[in-house]
Amino acid sequence: MSSTSGQHAAVSRKGASPAARYVLVGLFPFLMVVMMVGVMLTAMHQPEPHRMPLAVVASTAAEAELTTSRLAEATGEAFDLRTVGTEAEARDLVLEREVAGAYAGPSVRGRGQAVVYVAGAAGASQSQTITGVLTGFTAPQGVTLRTEDIAPLPPADGAGISTLYLTLGWILSGAIFVLVIGAAAPQLMRPRTFAAVAAGWAVFMGFAVWLAVGPVIGAIDGHAELIGVGALASFTGALVTAFFARLLAPLAVNPALAQIAGVPAIGLLVILGVPSSGGAVSIWMEPSFFQWLHGVLPMPAVLETARSILYFDARTLGGHMTVLLVWLVAALILNFVPLSGKTPAEPSSEGEGLPSRPAPVPA
Repeated sequence: MSSTSGQHAAVSRKGASPAARYVLVGLFPFLMVVMMVGVMLTAMHQPEPHRMPLAVVASTAAEAELTTSRLAEATGEAFDLRTVGTEAEARDLVLEREVAGAYAGPSVRGRGQAVVYVAGAAGASQSQTITGVLTGFTAPQGVTLRTEDIAPLPPADGAGISTLYLTLGWILSGAIFVLVIGAAAPQLMRPRTFAAVAAGWAVFMGFAVWLAVGPVIGAIDGHAELIGVGALASFTGALVTAFFARLLAPLAVNPALAQIAGVPAIGLLVILGVPSSGGAVSIWMEPSFFQWLHGVLPMPAVLETARSILYFDARTLGGHMTVLLVWLVAALILNFVPLSGKTPAEPSSEGEGLPSRPAPVPA
């Protein structure tokens, strides 16, 4: 049976025209580039605040209604306003990441004075946008607006992009690992063997990326607990990519499509993950679709977990870690689920259980 299948595959490859082979060879890079440019530009080419959560401090219900109505009239759909009674409560909401910022106007701060509380560590673009929009609101009223950053970025990471590259390194280390061993050492792709090897690789890369970004480059300070987060992220990236490799295995019989699993895997993990992570542009300045993805994809979960550990004393750790672990467990299970009614082979020796090499086609 396997010999016959191999003969058909060989005939198919032999019968493909040169033009068809060139098209297939270019399919992977073409799709990756088109997806990257199309998705990322769609998300980030024209950033503007869209229902960014903002707390408004007011001591009475009448003041709250007056301030929020004026803000809504002046800023349109830029903010999703909620009122709180004290500045302390507003600051807590910012640190808990429930709001992007908080505004206390003259009714609280005194005549001609106002303050906006932001968390620079939640994203430089986010804090700058809030300050800019509220300055445009207060300046015509003759009100002086003071900005107080209650969770600032460290000097070594003034742009706030270290968590983005940290996350990218972890996720890509797992995905690329699968694409390489799938071509160079396919015997390692058997589910049990792969799970063990990928787990070991993930621990190594969790440490390696943390070492590069932290002690070597100096973009982050300490926090060795991030090594564990990195290991989970790399393992998740590997498992997701491995599942797509199994799912698309029938297409990979053609050498030109050997890396086809990278298209949906990298698309899901990175091309959709980067804009929805909030690492480059505030998620509240992107289309609502990417705001939704922020709560469900693994890359935003990893990035926000790293941010929480680094800058927010792990205040918002639970939800993001839950999302990451759901992806990891689901992908692990899917790699052991038979896709063709048969349990994935678990050979006892090298070469056993692998697809047989195509038999030569008689001349």
